[in-house]
Amino acid sequence: MNAQRFRNPSTTNDTQTILNTFLDDINYNNVNSLPCNNDPRLLASRSRRGRRIQMLIGKNLMKRNVFREAYRLNIRNRYLINLAVDTIWNLRLTPYQRGRFIILATSANIINQFTVSRTRLIHNPNTQITTHRDTNELEQSIFNGINFNDDDSFDSLILPAGSFSGPSSFP
Repeated sequence: MNAQRFRNPSTTNDTQTILNTFLDDINYNNVNSLPCNNDPRLLASRSRRGRRIQMLIGKNLMKRNVFREAYRLNIRNRYLINLAVDTIWNLRLTPYQRGRFIILATSANIINQFTVSRTRLIHNPNTQITTHRDTNELEQSIFNGINFNDDDSFDSLILPAGSFSGPSSFP
């Protein structure tokens, strides 16, 4: 999002002063730290919360760190924070630092794409076995369950313990 189009001409100097103060007060070690200890699998799993999978972008990973720093410094103005993110990303980070965020985001996205493709393959009805094949009694018992009640009488169908009219095994 281009932060310049929301600029208010009367407060441009004030905003620039506050932005410069904010940029001076930021702890850049916190801003440059990679989320999830640079573990793309952990980052991918965190982005899969819920039904939708969030596509990750390197700049947005760094943006989370800037938001944390802004809250640490009691700055709640989103416009100012977005200006700081653009300034830090474009002017303060080296290409190597930007590349680390981009590579981490790309790696997590690849893991998520692989996970989604595996999940779709599992849920695809064309890949599931739909025909029943009984080759022997053991397989039939394992896959279909064991039938403990072979009595097909009417009493056994409606009574939970079967027919009580026969001899009882209870004393």
